[in-house]
Amino acid sequence: MAEDPDIALTVALAEYEHLREARRANNDQATARFNFFLVVASAATAVAGALITGGAGTATTSAVAGIGALVLLLGLTIFVRQVEFTNRARLYAVAIDSIRTYLVRRAPELGPYVVMPTLDDDGVYQGRPPGGPWLRDAVGLSGTIGLVNSALLALATGLGVRHVGAAWWLAVTCGALVLGGGASTHVWYVRRRSRASHARIRATVERRHQPADDPPVTAPPSAPRGGATSETPRVRWTP
Repeated sequence: MAEDPDIALTVALAEYEHLREARRANNDQATARFNFFLVVASAATAVAGALITGGAGTATTSAVAGIGALVLLLGLTIFVRQVEFTNRARLYAVAIDSIRTYLVRRAPELGPYVVMPTLDDDGVYQGRPPGGPWLRDAVGLSGTIGLVNSALLALATGLGVRHVGAAWWLAVTCGALVLGGGASTHVWYVRRRSRASHARIRATVERRHQPADDPPVTAPPSAPRGGATSETPRVRWTP
């Protein structure tokens, strides 16, 4: 007589494969948009350089300004979308680790051979630290797009200041200030969205790993927690 199929294992493996393919598609889309933006920005720079080399004039200035505005608008939209791609990739990664945690719990004898950590390991997923590394956010795909956007703003500011007859040092100073402010603003947005994403993921994981008799993690602190001493395994967090 044939054994009954393991429905839980079948569903877990199907979910794992779905998440893996979804994360791959998400990463492919993020890379494609990033490359598209770099191609457009490079082409626009070449065209603007050719126009400026061809001679100065009102028409040339208007054309260069229009090209710069279009590239900046495209950069801002792709930047926002890139941040969402990054947050979704983080969600897929945690979801995959959650399935891996289930599989290791089903076969604990395989635990020593699973090199990559699961959610049962201390501090595997604890969200972003309050300070966090700014460099990682600044050099990522979103941060690179933000840096290009800031450079465009800085260049436009410097040229505008110089166009009204100001000295070169003032134009360079204004451009540098705009570059620093723009880059900082882009990184701030990346970190803000990342913190919100981490908070949502952490709340979801904690809620899913609670015993059935526990109230939701969003309950007020004064609410009774009848299952607080349950032996049900939970995700471990590092303080």
